[in-house]
Amino acid sequence: MHIRKTAAIGVTALAALSGIAMAPAAHAQGGETTSTKVWNFYPGGGAGSTRTGEIDFTVTTVKDSKGRIARVTGSLSGHNNVQGQALGIKMDFTQPYVVSGNSTRQHLRGKVVLQSCLAKHLPVCGPSSTVTFDAIVNMYGPQTPATAKSSNSKLWPIYKTK
Repeated sequence: MHIRKTAAIGVTALAALSGIAMAPAAHAQGGETTSTKVWNFYPGGGAGSTRTGEIDFTVTTVKDSKGRIARVTGSLSGHNNVQGQALGIKMDFTQPYVVSGNSTRQHLRGKVVLQSCLAKHLPVCGPSSTVTFDAIVNMYGPQTPATAKSSNSKLWPIYKTK
C-alpha cells in the first residue's frame, strides 16, 4: 500500500517537473486502502465459566479511492487450550461468506460446530453447538464489532474480548 502511494507521488512529481499533464485515471489505481480487524471468541464448556479454547474471526476490508467498499473477506480459525484438548473438543469451520451487501455495507457470516468427544477414538460424541459469527462492515464510520451466537448457549457459552 505504501509502495503504490509512493510510486504515484513520484510519478506525479516527475510529471510536474517535466511539464507533462497526467490523466486523473493514473492516480486512481493506487487508491485502495486495506484494514484488518481480529475478534477473539472463547468457547466455554466444562466446569462453570471455563474457556476451552479460542476462535479468531478475522475481517479484512478493502476500500477504493472514494472510500466505497471494494471487497470484504473473513476467516475463522481456532484451537483448543489444555481443557479443550482434555474434553476432545472438535471444531468444524464454515468460512465466512457475504450474506448481503453493496458498496456501502457488507454483512459476513461464518459458522463453527463445536462438539465434545471425551473418548476421541469412539464414533459417539457428546452434544454439539453451532456458533454463528456475524460482522457488518459499513462504508462510513467504524466497523461494528463482530458477534457470535451459540445454538446451545447453556452448554456451550461463547465469551469474547472487548
